[in-house]
Amino acid sequence: MPLAPKLEDFPKIRGALRFYQVFAYITGIMLLLLCAEMIVKYGMGYQLFAFSNYGALTFVPVQTAVAPTGVDLSTGILIAHGWLYVVYLISDFRLWSLMRWPFTKFVTIALGGVVPFLSFFVEARITKQVKSYLAGREAEATTLAEATN
Repeated sequence: MPLAPKLEDFPKIRGALRFYQVFAYITGIMLLLLCAEMIVKYGMGYQLFAFSNYGALTFVPVQTAVAPTGVDLSTGILIAHGWLYVVYLISDFRLWSLMRWPFTKFVTIALGGVVPFLSFFVEARITKQVKSYLAGREAEATTLAEATN
């Protein structure tokens, strides 16, 4: 018999699920932003800079004679997605460990933050699974408690 989550952990599971949902969307959006940035940079040859010597928010050709000053938003998007993906993995681990799922489920959820658009589909599926499991277990516990009274 596989291990099942404890009834007293259900509030923690709900909190972990909410944390996972938020970071699934954030990671998915950042991954799409990163893909768009890579297309612009490597497909069109432009980088995005903020507050550079070319203007407040401009696309600068990658091969420019004068190196732009300012904040390189192209690199910033890359770094932000990397760190937000780490937080996504933490949220994945917390939910996975509280639900006592097999390791393959952890890997499946982790891949959601690597493949564009996949985090949205994985998040919807995981949320549905967790909520239906919790509702079923709570209904089972309620009927069991009523039967003993």
